[in-house]
Amino acid sequence: MTEPSASGDDMTIDELARQLLIPVRTIREYHTMRLLPPPARRGRVGIYGPAHVKRLELIARLQRRGYSLAGIRDLLEAWDAGSDLTSLLGVGPGQAALDETPMRLTRAELSARLPGLTGGALNSAFEAGLITEAGDEFVVRSPALLALATDGVKAGVPVADMLDLVGIVHREVTALAGLIAEHIADRLLPAMKSAQDPGGLAQLLQRGRVLLLQGTASTLADRLGAAIIARTDRADDGAALRAAFERIRVRAVADSAGRIHPWR
Repeated sequence: MTEPSASGDDMTIDELARQLLIPVRTIREYHTMRLLPPPARRGRVGIYGPAHVKRLELIARLQRRGYSLAGIRDLLEAWDAGSDLTSLLGVGPGQAALDETPMRLTRAELSARLPGLTGGALNSAFEAGLITEAGDEFVVRSPALLALATDGVKAGVPVADMLDLVGIVHREVTALAGLIAEHIADRLLPAMKSAQDPGGLAQLLQRGRVLLLQGTASTLADRLGAAIIARTDRADDGAALRAAFERIRVRAVADSAGRIHPWR
């Protein structure tokens, strides 16, 4: 990252934090974790420029896609070193970068992560598809959904309401998966057979699984944003909901060269 030049784009750490609506302590934490290169120095003052803004915006986008800060650091270091996506993610072409590794937890560990998960709430977690039994332990298929439920409870939302949300996701995704599988079996497979390309279906599924997960996540994010905005017109606290959403809304688009531009 090149040093900022003496221009109107130069900012102190306080100005950078105000522009991106993030705490100064977060920026300092990113420096400590090697997520953000150090600023240029003018005397004892650190000066930040457009490159720092772009890096912070990229970190925010990756966090919204479920990457941990440690994972983002590894990604950024690999990108800076010129690694390709497959090698830096450590997955083969048949695996999906957005897929998660299931988490195995003891009862105590599960309760520590999601307080209030006892009795009826524990049964609701099973029904919602959040957890399954594995002997004396539990398997969480989506650690991200467990983290979502935990964040909601910490914010004051009843655990039952968060589990209902997880259940909605599980039921609707299960239904969507069934529709997609039916379409593949009824339409794609016959088409590939008629083309007399026995290896084509495997190749399509291998690459298609990754693209389907990525596209589904992006489409869901877009449709969820539109639904939240539409809901603000009818909710009693619509103004607060809209204001909260506007703070996290992605306002960028990439051109064919990968450059990021403001959008909407």
